[in-house]
Amino acid sequence: MRQGLLLVSLMLAMTLAPFVQPVQASGDEDVLVCCDASPVELFLLGNDANKKLTPFASELGDEAQSVSVETSISSQESIGRWVLPNTWGGTIPSSTWTFTMNYQVANAAGAQVNATATINIGSKSFSAQTEVGSSILAQGSGSLQFDIDVETLTTSGSSNIELELTVQTLVFSVPGADAKLEFLWGSEDEASSVEATIPLLDMFMVQPEIEGSDVYLAVRLDSPWGLTTLAMTESIIMKVNGNPLSGDPIETASGDMVRVTWTWTEAAGGVETINVEVELEFQQGQPALRGSNTFEIETFDSGGGTGTYYPPDEPLRTDGAGSSLAVDIDISLSKQGNELMLERVTTLTMEDEIAFWMRWGMDHIGDDNPALSPMLRAFSAGPVTDEDRVSRFIEEVEEAEFERQMVNLGMMYLNTGLGLDSEDLLGDFRSFNELKIEVDLNGQNAVINHPVTLRFSTTELVDDSSRLTLLEDFIITQPAPLWSDYRLELEATSTPTTSLSNSILRDSTAIDLSVSRFPWGDQLRLEGEGLDQEESFTLATLPTSSLVYAPLTLGVLTIVGLLVAFVVGLSLTRKRRRTYLYTELVLAPVILMVYAFGYPPMFIGGALGVVAVVWWVTSIASPRLVGEAMRAKRVVHPTIPCPACQTMNPVTTNDRPHRFNCQGCGRIIKLVA
Repeated sequence: MRQGLLLVSLMLAMTLAPFVQPVQASGDEDVLVCCDASPVELFLLGNDANKKLTPFASELGDEAQSVSVETSISSQESIGRWVLPNTWGGTIPSSTWTFTMNYQVANAAGAQVNATATINIGSKSFSAQTEVGSSILAQGSGSLQFDIDVETLTTSGSSNIELELTVQTLVFSVPGADAKLEFLWGSEDEASSVEATIPLLDMFMVQPEIEGSDVYLAVRLDSPWGLTTLAMTESIIMKVNGNPLSGDPIETASGDMVRVTWTWTEAAGGVETINVEVELEFQQGQPALRGSNTFEIETFDSGGGTGTYYPPDEPLRTDGAGSSLAVDIDISLSKQGNELMLERVTTLTMEDEIAFWMRWGMDHIGDDNPALSPMLRAFSAGPVTDEDRVSRFIEEVEEAEFERQMVNLGMMYLNTGLGLDSEDLLGDFRSFNELKIEVDLNGQNAVINHPVTLRFSTTELVDDSSRLTLLEDFIITQPAPLWSDYRLELEATSTPTTSLSNSILRDSTAIDLSVSRFPWGDQLRLEGEGLDQEESFTLATLPTSSLVYAPLTLGVLTIVGLLVAFVVGLSLTRKRRRTYLYTELVLAPVILMVYAFGYPPMFIGGALGVVAVVWWVTSIASPRLVGEAMRAKRVVHPTIPCPACQTMNPVTTNDRPHRFNCQGCGRIIKLVA
């Protein structure tokens, strides 16, 4: 009984060993805390000669790749060979790998297939064939599965893992004219994969760094995927004495090594021993990779530093999830002499990793370290001295020098550094009459994870009555996104004599565009919240100073047109009922709304013409006034008889004395009372 319990305990310890490896620190060297071979799902990607295996589900595309077999075959045919290059060195344990390939049988009642899946690791080869029960594939979609037994072996960092699928025989059952068997992979819907157990990476605990009462705890990740390891993993968490650390860690890289550093501020002071554990969820649905270590530290109640680790190496711009971005744009169109002037103020507010990278870069202006990225090396020192540089704070001279050099480097900084297409966001830098760039540290000049705001003020001349693209999707899509999502707000206005006409938003349902027009100018409002980096859109307009399009002129013409149309209607109903015409006055506000909603002049003119015709037709079709109604409409004047001929003459005025000719004999009658 005791031997059985001992055996079970040993087996359990061996099972958990790859995932939790507590190690005692010794000296100042980094301590390896993880990991041996771990379960992982490798997805099939690519086509033709670019087929590969990847552990990152985010690399799956929207459309599947495929290979079709359209005729029955009796000799071996290769469907594809997928490669995982440069497997991490270590021991691959004896286990069963499961390969699943999605398929679709079309235009046949079914297919009987004899296929082989082969795994090649270095010089070793392992294979499995379709079993009798799974060799018959029914019509429609399904998956073909192979269980491949892999023996224990040791791999070096240069070993490749290759997966090959071959078909020896294929016979269709009741085939149609276009019978085929199609193998599918590479998309979220057709995620063919192989479940394997291989070494993925090494995790090292870095000796803690103490700064007053702040303790900087770091883990170093070494893997064949370099920065992609951190960018594509599900999550990474560090715990101290069982409590997860909050706040965003600082990520740096050196070659394929990635270092992630957290700040722990709960030290009791003095000498103490802490247990540090790191937990990396490399792939969703798989066991997390864990490692732990104990350290003896000594902290001092001296206030510490900034509360954020200041790395000696350039920090990464993304942790894989991306940073938050807010974009606010104010545009105004006016007429300068005989030309149209477009003024634009674009405000970018960055947070998270990007903001920290920007602050760190400003504190390294003029640094000649060759390890810096080309973007940061492009900034020259100018008046920034060694005392100002790498001070953990952004001095006023560094801020001013950054603003000055951004006039020339702004396009490169946006495109390369921030992953924003400068032309789609701001326009062509070469076309600007004026360019002013300001940086706002939002009340905090320390190099910490705190928002940074860039403000671009530009003016440019635009062609009158020529189509102009105000804004396009400006996020440069990247495998490891720099931006998690972004908020976009744009407001564009014109003057009473200029217009932003025919404004159209294309290719987007996530962004709202509202257009309004008032006598004092046109107004466009564009709003979007939580936008993805792949969101596509285009905002275009027609800037013009034509009087026909000018808001003031167009408003006056609209009102005058309504008045003329209604006056004509009144004249047509001089001897007709006007009840129906008065009822149709409700159409006048409709025309004013068409004007206010920014519809083009042709549309307003057409709507005005329709209303005028409706009014005029109604006036002509209105019934005539007869009998009492006709008499009620007539004006009744008092009458007096002519003293000579006794003809009754109307008195049409109250003025006295009043002279008028008799309607009978023509004599002049004078009325004095």
